[in-house]
Amino acid sequence: MTRILLHPGFHKTGTSSIQHFLWLNRDALAPYVAPVMLRHLKPVVRMACRFSRFRNPIDLIDIVPALDQAVQEAALRPGQDIVVSCEGLLGHLPGWPGVATYGSAPTLIACYAGYFQDRYPGADLRVVLTTRDAAGWLFSAYRHHLRGQRLTMTADDFATTYAAAADLEGMAVAVAAVIDTPLSTVDLSDMQGLPGGPGGAICDLMDLPATTVAALKPVGPGNAGPSEGLWRQFLDLNRSTLSDRAVQAEKTRLAQNADLGGWRTT
Repeated sequence: MTRILLHPGFHKTGTSSIQHFLWLNRDALAPYVAPVMLRHLKPVVRMACRFSRFRNPIDLIDIVPALDQAVQEAALRPGQDIVVSCEGLLGHLPGWPGVATYGSAPTLIACYAGYFQDRYPGADLRVVLTTRDAAGWLFSAYRHHLRGQRLTMTADDFATTYAAAADLEGMAVAVAAVIDTPLSTVDLSDMQGLPGGPGGAICDLMDLPATTVAALKPVGPGNAGPSEGLWRQFLDLNRSTLSDRAVQAEKTRLAQNADLGGWRTT
């Protein structure tokens, strides 16, 4: 029986580390698992982002053919299970203009679950959502948005404004209520203590041979947020009188100099 693990987020919960782990270990995992990630899912993510902002069902019309294309590009082999891991499947990270909460998540996840149930009848489909404590999630989201948009509010104001979005366990309950497939949550603090980190925690759900698990290479934190000095520079730039283009250019320069974001191998 084919196993399908659908991991659509949440953002800022170790998702980049998970995806790096899956990609770095893709050859070792290939006899058993095919990863489907952002590189395959960009058209789907664009639709999800629009839907998260405007909640227009029209934006979901082309998701089925886009998912078909993603699975085709992933080049599944006979006998492989599937791990779909991409936080962009939930659209924009709350705090983006027009996105106050994860309110679109139940509809989006139900759409993806329905797709895999239709395309793989009889498969063992499970949804897993990674979570973290509210304060940690809010601060990580805040720093992310300081880099990505011209956010000018303080961290405390951001936390107050988007407090509802940080109830990730509550949203997981709301998602579980609208899908008819098993859903589980894994907290970031629990994953970080495992030998393989967040990626290892996801692989543990796939029932891989012990010898394969032992041979998997660990990775460091993925897409780490800016340091205190850097995010304060971003805030100062966002509050400055410089043009949007100038602000973005300077933030890009600072981010590149600090090697901000991306995947880490140690």
